[in-house]
Amino acid sequence: MNLSVYLRSIGPGIIFAATSIGVSHVVQSTRAGADFGYSLIVLVILAHLVKWPFFQMGPRYASATGESLLQGYRKVGTWAYRLFMLLTVSTMFIVQAAVTIVAAGVLANIFDTGWSIFTWSALVLSACIGLLLSGGYRWLDKSLKLMMVVFAITCVIALVAVLGKAPVAQDWNSVSVDYWAPASIAFMVALVGWMPTTIEVSVWQSFWVVERNAQSNEKGSNSQALSVKDKSAASVFDFNLGYLFCLLFAIVFVVLGARLLFGSGETLSGSAIGFSAQLIQIFVSALGDWSKPVVSLLIFVAMFSTCIAVADGFSHVVSRAVQGHESSHVDSLKQHHKWYRICVLLMAVGGWLVIFWFSGQLKSLIDFATTISFVFAPFFAYINIKAMHLPVIPEEAKLTKNFMLYTWACFALLLAFSCFYVMWRFF
Repeated sequence: MNLSVYLRSIGPGIIFAATSIGVSHVVQSTRAGADFGYSLIVLVILAHLVKWPFFQMGPRYASATGESLLQGYRKVGTWAYRLFMLLTVSTMFIVQAAVTIVAAGVLANIFDTGWSIFTWSALVLSACIGLLLSGGYRWLDKSLKLMMVVFAITCVIALVAVLGKAPVAQDWNSVSVDYWAPASIAFMVALVGWMPTTIEVSVWQSFWVVERNAQSNEKGSNSQALSVKDKSAASVFDFNLGYLFCLLFAIVFVVLGARLLFGSGETLSGSAIGFSAQLIQIFVSALGDWSKPVVSLLIFVAMFSTCIAVADGFSHVVSRAVQGHESSHVDSLKQHHKWYRICVLLMAVGGWLVIFWFSGQLKSLIDFATTISFVFAPFFAYINIKAMHLPVIPEEAKLTKNFMLYTWACFALLLAFSCFYVMWRFF
């Protein structure tokens, strides 16, 4: 398989990266560096390594079967499908609100109009609606690739500038950190829960792979002529590229938080506008006034790209659940597109209502969503394993023995983490 096939496969992995770099990177990774210095970089890397095989099963399943992993969940059993949908419905508006309100907070700081966070949130969600309904996957793919390039460039500029200055804490050993404090454990659970994102997003990834392959077929590329093994290899390459992007920039934000905030005694604000203003001001005070446009663009692109990807992912899941099946038949596709448009509108309205009604308790709601994702991670990891061993998986697409050994080791760690937290929290 030549290089051009791998390059044409790039798309869903970048959308996955766009989904991941929002709250987990800009908010959680920055807080990790601010409160714990460099020490939680180990936890960030471990979270990526442990979740990696389960995320990869999304594109693997889609490439092998031509259908989304959601269909795989149906085939695993009703219990698996219902558990996934229950968690989706219980958290989707909270997640949409969480990523939207931070993006709105950045805009409120860039454009000092005096408008409320509710108005800015409505504008952000309206932009998401317009972009998703007008362009579909083709626009999503192109726009998020552009956003990720902008994000990478501005992130590197900020990192180089920060590394060129002395850290706030001159003597890091003098800064006391209590890792076993209840607040510290709760934060680390939330960090791992959404680092780089939740395992359920592997289902979204499979939707994007199916749509990418359908788009390639429309263009008349030779993707249909590829073997299942080659399709799987191309999809894994695309995913690993996006996943590496997630890992590297999660570490970057920990470093930024550590060098600019650790040991400063400053506490990050809990409000969206306050947090955004504080984060931007911290960068500007450390780097100079020239950095304000760069930092503002960096944070906004990270959050807005996540807003779009989250709205798209949840809308695909809910529309497919309502439709009840997947098919390439024209009538089925038309029905899916109809329900998809309805679900995009539903996500925007639901997300805005959560912001409007619960803006004061949004941090608690986010902690609830991240904790639920952390506790249920082993369940969805197991369901993904079961899906990859269904009879619909061709022999050449089956997971290797070595990969499964690594996968089961990661599953054991996820289960141990989850059990530890449940025991610590409730007993």
